[in-house]
Parts: sequence; structure tokens; C-alpha cells
Amino acid sequence: MTFLVLPITSDEEGLGEKVGEMLRFKAKRLGAVVFDPASVAENLGSVKVSADMPPAKLAELAREKFKADLAITGHVKGKGPYEVRLVAVHAADPKDPGTFDKTYACSHHQVVPLEMAKAVYDMLGLPQPDDPLRMLHGDAAVQRRWRDGPNLVRNPGFELADPTGKNPADWQAVEEQMAWVPNPDGAGKVIKFDMNQATAETYGLDFYSDWIAIEPGATYRFSCRYKSLGPTPKIFLKGYFLWPGGDGYAPQWRESYRQQVHPGGPQGQWNSVTADFVPDAFKAAQKPLRLKVDLYAYYPAGVIFWDDIVLKKVRDAPPKADGKAEPADKKAR
Repeated sequence: MTFLVLPITSDEEGLGEKVGEMLRFKAKRLGAVVFDPASVAENLGSVKVSADMPPAKLAELAREKFKADLAITGHVKGKGPYEVRLVAVHAADPKDPGTFDKTYACSHHQVVPLEMAKAVYDMLGLPQPDDPLRMLHGDAAVQRRWRDGPNLVRNPGFELADPTGKNPADWQAVEEQMAWVPNPDGAGKVIKFDMNQATAETYGLDFYSDWIAIEPGATYRFSCRYKSLGPTPKIFLKGYFLWPGGDGYAPQWRESYRQQVHPGGPQGQWNSVTADFVPDAFKAAQKPLRLKVDLYAYYPAGVIFWDDIVLKKVRDAPPKADGKAEPADKKAR
């Protein structure tokens, strides 16, 4: 399958080009052959492409100039929230090109990549991916380790203070628009984001755990509770490897793995989310030995509370060829 992304226009400057990059990246990950954007621009020359181009003409352009199987164009309407209209044609058959025309609603910048990943599955006629670790929920050994195993997150309920007494121990210091406060709905303490509009519409807020030692290739289960009065919650589980340094640079921990968790649930009440994941990397030298939990929230502005962060290893990594599992970083603090 040759996957051709033609120019995508947008009301917000530069966003059309970014959407094109997202589509190419996802298609390539799924095994499609993608066209380099510079060569596309060169071959198009003065030809103007838009989402309103007749499908037959779009298909002819894709066949004659590029010999592409699938050609995509579109337009991103709005400057937040957005409507991303994508028009695609299966161009190989001149008698029946087959047209795809769908609009994806995106409430904010961070939602666009998620929706564009779905769009590639849609355009290629592939089913949306299911949870690859769903079978773990019926595994008695996994359930037993989830119930009885140790929580790898230190100070998971934010009850203990660091030496300053101003922040929870084993987590980052609270920053502007954050607070470490009594639970408004019960005992104990929680982390509170009180995010203003400017922050919500740009970078959002992150709150990081301290280092957690992990075993690459093992299976972990994460859970937490949250209560949002507006903001959209998201969790990133980030794995790091020790880059050895060189050329005058000291060794440092660098990210080589990232798992996104997308909570749901109604606003104004406490919800929980659970996710299974396997931290690993293709390159042996970059296999993650440490992990950080990143509690993140973005648009819209408002208050969100976090509590009861849990991370447990529920299945060991498969043994290597020498019969030994990958080591964990025992010194992670």
C-alpha cells in the first residue's frame, strides 16, 4: 500500500502540515509506504489540491503523478476546538476509485494526534486496535499479584511530607496552579490542580513521581483515582534508560518508552482508571530501567484532584536466551 498525503489546509497556521506528519507517521508504523513531503510538493508543482477537489480528479492526480494507492487531502477547521475533515481516494482502480470523507472532532491540540491515528485505521479499512493485554484480566496469577503484590509507587496516597513539610514525599515539589491539600471528600490528602485558561490551552500541568525501578519486558498494572471539575485527565507512564554520555557530556537518564492512559468517567465525582503495559524498547541499549508516573491534565481550565496511585508488577519478563530476565535498576529513588 502506497500512502500519499497531499497538502492539508488549516485555519490555524501550520496545523495542516502537522496533521499530514501525523498521518504519514502512523501509516508508516502500520507498514504502508509513504511519500516524502518534499517530493510531493515538487511533483505537484503549481497544482492546487483541496478537500473540495472532485474525487475522480484527486484519484487521477494520484495515479498519474505518483502511482499511489491511497491519496489523502483535507482541511482543519477552527482554531480550537477543531474539525479535521479528511478526504481520501483509493486511486488504483480508475473505474471505481472509492472515496472516504470523514470529519474528526478534536476539542484541543492534544486530541488531534489521537484522532489522526484513528483516521489512518479508518482509511486503510482496518479495525481500531483493541487492548492487546486484555487477556490478563482472566489470568488468576496476574489477578493474585495485583491484589497481593507490593505497590512500587512510594507515598501513593500523598500522606507523607518531604523534609520541607510543604510537598508530598517521593513526588516532585508542587508548582504554580498546584497544591497539596486535604481531601475535600474524605480523609487524607490529595494533589489538586487549579489550572487557568492560558495553561489549559497550551501546555497543561504535569505532576511527576520519583524514580521507580522496573524490569524491561515485564508486565505492569497501573491505577489511580481522580476527580475532575473541568480539565481532561491523562496519565503518561514514562520509561528511561541510562545514556552513557560522551563528547564531554555526563551520563543521564533519557526517555525511551511512553504509555498513555486515557481516563474517562463523569465529572464532579471520583473515578478510577486501570491500565496494563509492558515497558520495553526495540534497541537493547535503550531498554528502560526506571519509570516515572506523570499525572497530566489539560483543556478546559478548572480543578482536578488526584489520589491513590498504584503500580504493581503482575507478570515477570520472559527469560532471555541465556535464561535470565532483564535486570531492574535497584538504585532508583
